Amino acid sequence: MYTTICLICKKEFAIPFSDFRYKDIKYNRGIHHVCNHCDKMVQDECQKITGLTPELIDVWDKVLRSRSIM
Repeated sequence: MYTTICLICKKEFAIPFSDFRYKDIKYNRGIHHVCNHCDKMVQDECQKITGLTPELIDVWDKVLRSRSIM
């Protein structure tokens, strides 16, 4: 497990080997990362401000891709 400092809350947090961010942190120690709590907080705030959700973006992506094929 690696540990790094959260860019937002400045607290140290650990990344388990199974986490998708593990290799990023292991090989790029200087890159900024956020803990799970701050990640969720930022995501929720952005969804409130924009009104967009990942599901809605997927729907629009399908629509736009189907138009570009024709």
